Amino acid sequence: MPTPLPTLTAELRDQWDLLRSRLDDLDDDVLAEPSAVAGWSVAELVAHLGRAMAVFSSCEPQPGDVEPLPLEEYVRGYAMGADEISRGTKALAAELGDDLLPRLDELAEAAFDRLAALTESGPDAVVLARRGPITVRDLVLTRIIELVAHGYDLATDLPAPVPVDAGARKIAAQALLDALNRVSGYDLQVGDEAAWIKAATGRITWPDAVAAAALRPEYLSDGLPDVSRFLPLI
Repeated sequence: MPTPLPTLTAELRDQWDLLRSRLDDLDDDVLAEPSAVAGWSVAELVAHLGRAMAVFSSCEPQPGDVEPLPLEEYVRGYAMGADEISRGTKALAAELGDDLLPRLDELAEAAFDRLAALTESGPDAVVLARRGPITVRDLVLTRIIELVAHGYDLATDLPAPVPVDAGARKIAAQALLDALNRVSGYDLQVGDEAAWIKAATGRITWPDAVAAAALRPEYLSDGLPDVSRFLPLI
């Protein structure tokens, strides 16, 4: 059974609140340093969190006959839009400037207010987001995945523990596994949630994922297939 939309939105809020609570630990010196995302400073990565959430504020409901993209196809558009994403992130970071965290809070609250309105139409309602039409449910899933993945990115600049909520991590791992199973035709299970999320989002290599037991076959006798040609999903 799919996770109910109210549960997904609650987990998105939990992950946001946890991540946001830890950003106060970043001082100006750390914000100016290169982040774990190549080409971005830590401040730019933080600004990107606001940009990621702002998708709710900018998406528009679509007629009922519009066919939504599957989650895996929607997120595939990130690679094609990488230059635009980077330019938009850097521009937003420059706009937020010294008011980075207060302005980030404003973006997030506007996003959650808009999300509350969008969810009234149900999980299967279609909206036009940055990469194409997608259901509200899948759009929420993409935001959970993004905040979890960037939580691991920011963990290198923050004192322990890692700013990733356990419930959001579980949902992100399962959503990415479902996407892999659909594109590969395999029937795999998550072994280590963190390692699988990092592999699916290009943070670690497939050999590293295998070493960490990120995935496992449904039946041990089947052995683990090499799915490296499908990775990263994002």
